[in-house]
Amino acid sequence: MTRRFGPGVRSWLAGVDALVAGLCRDWGLEVVRPLAGGTSHAVLCSRDGEPVVLKVTPDPAIAVRERAALRAWEPSPRVVRVLAADPARGALLLEGLVPGTPVGDDPRLADVLRDLHVPPPGGFPSLAERVDFVFGLLRRRHPGDHDAAHARAARLARDPVPATLLHGDLHFGNVLDAGARGPVAIDPRPCVGDPAVDAVDLAYASPDLAEGVRRWSSVVDGDRLAAWCGVFAGFFPDHPSVGGGR
Repeated sequence: MTRRFGPGVRSWLAGVDALVAGLCRDWGLEVVRPLAGGTSHAVLCSRDGEPVVLKVTPDPAIAVRERAALRAWEPSPRVVRVLAADPARGALLLEGLVPGTPVGDDPRLADVLRDLHVPPPGGFPSLAERVDFVFGLLRRRHPGDHDAAHARAARLARDPVPATLLHGDLHFGNVLDAGARGPVAIDPRPCVGDPAVDAVDLAYASPDLAEGVRRWSSVVDGDRLAAWCGVFAGFFPDHPSVGGGR
């Protein structure tokens, strides 16, 4: 979280145990164990014998946008549900998924991708803003000349294509197994724009990027997905198609 938010987040981290304790008291939760997280501190809890997940973030706007996106997706069983929220404390309470393990390369991911792409409500950042943000992260984490790729991505983001609500961070680790219910998406970084961009991580999950693009072209525009994979190559430096090797 220090890498994501900077050294100023340390004061928030120093008080996070007290924050979690207060929310557990208010929402009737028992802590089971901490979970991994980059922009939020997540804790698996129990409420009335049922698993739930408590998430708290130092940036309340992140919780507000995540809650709004999850509400927009609520008709779909393919997206995790919000049980409670406290925006002032940057807190969300989400349903627990059982077994809750990443589904991996599952053909039902196509249903997840389709269900995510709904008409966009107001109040979300644009894909162009998201592009600027992620390239800022890339420059901090992997210094180098990313200007040309950033410029191409910015142009793609502004192309006049039909826009949808986007997950913004859809990869295998953010789709969990919910048993008979099937795969369920979690942890969005929602924005509004070209639906093809949500399939980039899924395409790069294939050792053969061209084959990955072909596979997901049944759900999103294949030409635009290929273009997005090209401009985001710097985020996948170890992929065989980028010239590395695992």
